[in-house]
Amino acid sequence: MGQVTVTDSGDGNELWRFATAAGGVVCAAGILLAGLPLGGALLSFAIFTGVVAFAAREPAPRPLGLANRLTLVRLAALAALAGGGLAATFSSEAGPALAGWMPCLVYAVAALGDYADGAIARRTRTTSAFGARLDAEADALGLAAASGIAVLAAGTLPAWYLLAGFGRYLFGAALFVEERLGRRLRDLPPSPFRRRLAGFQMGLVAVCLAPFIEPEWAPPATMALGAPFLLGFARDYLIRSGRLDPEGAGSRRLTGFLGRFRRPVSRTAAAAAVALGVLRLAGLSVGSWALAAFFFGWLVRPGRRPGGRSRPVVASPESQSG
Repeated sequence: MGQVTVTDSGDGNELWRFATAAGGVVCAAGILLAGLPLGGALLSFAIFTGVVAFAAREPAPRPLGLANRLTLVRLAALAALAGGGLAATFSSEAGPALAGWMPCLVYAVAALGDYADGAIARRTRTTSAFGARLDAEADALGLAAASGIAVLAAGTLPAWYLLAGFGRYLFGAALFVEERLGRRLRDLPPSPFRRRLAGFQMGLVAVCLAPFIEPEWAPPATMALGAPFLLGFARDYLIRSGRLDPEGAGSRRLTGFLGRFRRPVSRTAAAAAVALGVLRLAGLSVGSWALAAFFFGWLVRPGRRPGGRSRPVVASPESQSG
């Protein structure tokens, strides 16, 4: 089935009317339901407005569409999470807003919404460059905010994971420097694995925000998922800056070599997760390794064959569906 793209009209009035309403309602809910202080709510609204303005460099379609409206609500919730986290670094009044289940639930629901808005856009054939940009910015802000809270407030993620949490911003900054130096940037080749890696970071961080997660559970899982994520950013940077040719003979041989091992490695990791889970039930302290083996086995499992009902390929970190 072909995919129809909505024509961008540049009508910013509808965008800003809905964005202002969504941001205001979400920030008010943060104050009333989560105990977010007024300063944190104002900071959240400022972050939300800034991200929307940045995404609006791509003209917004008219009508705005259900998918983009959902992404704006999701972005407002993630901005509230970011504002609460920043406010907590300056004032103890924001501390209660980051306690308990609230950060976990907000981020988990927003992460699930990432799949919903893209599915709605594809089903209704209302994809647009603005929607892709807005979706990507929401994902980046959410991962940065949630990982910052997990590292600095909850203490369930190691400090080095902030490199993964802020990876897209570091990636963008590096490319900005390359452009300022006059280097011509190249397009990234399609990679379904790139989208999967990002999705697994969302799942990992959401789990680590849960109140019952102990700090010692996270390091193996963060290494199993965070390290490939950072390596993926490094590879994409080398490709975008022209230092690595993904179509070269060496790259093709390496990709084929690693591809042959994905299925056996995935099955071995899944079996290890089951075995370690049984040992954990028997009373041994191996729960963290069971979690890591499960995540890693699921991460490297082979995708569906061409022609199957699989998720669409994402061409670059900037081009998310939705």
